[in-house]
Amino acid sequence: MPGLLESEKQKAIVTELLSKQLPDGGWSLSALSGEWKRHDGTPQETKSDGYATGLITFALQLAGTQGDNHQHERALAWLAANQSKTEGNWPSSSLNNNKEHHLSPDTALFMNDAATAYAVLALTEADKH
Repeated sequence: MPGLLESEKQKAIVTELLSKQLPDGGWSLSALSGEWKRHDGTPQETKSDGYATGLITFALQLAGTQGDNHQHERALAWLAANQSKTEGNWPSSSLNNNKEHHLSPDTALFMNDAATAYAVLALTEADKH
């Protein structure tokens, strides 16, 4: 939304997000959550995940930062390489509970569904440019 954030604040957020990109080209949701502890006491996942990578890539695209950005290309490559070959989704995990401690198997799937939505949005946006 134009005008929602001052230009300097937007640049600071973009810089911070880019600084948290992992060597494989993705982002980890837990790296964005600070010291958040899971309700079930299990450790947070620290590897790149579809939710964080899809969301951040899409947000950076909307902010107009993709251009010739090597980090953007690495993020798109991560998304292309990490779609589940058997399920068709992008994997992610909850910040609140690990897969074994969800209320039901269906609630554990929510993060994969949300990750898939953002991954598809990011890849679709990339195709427009």
